[in-house]
Amino acid sequence: MALLLAFFTFVVVGQIANVAACLALEKIYPGALTLAIFFVLWAAVFWGSWRLALKVTEPRARAPASPEQQLIIALSTALQLPIVA
Repeated sequence: MALLLAFFTFVVVGQIANVAACLALEKIYPGALTLAIFFVLWAAVFWGSWRLALKVTEPRARAPASPEQQLIIALSTALQLPIVA
């Protein structure tokens, strides 16, 4: 759910910036050029938003266990193994 929420947020913010930038460019350049720029940025916002949402919601790597913790894990695992005589 967090991935979808992050993606949606990035898309909305990106498309608002896209529209604002293209409206500003339309005062300088012809409408046909601005429309082409808009469509390229429109697709780029979706692609970039997905990549950014994946990066933001990626699970954090856990810190490696200390030697004492590894020993406790090994001993508790060994105690749970059946003893074969």
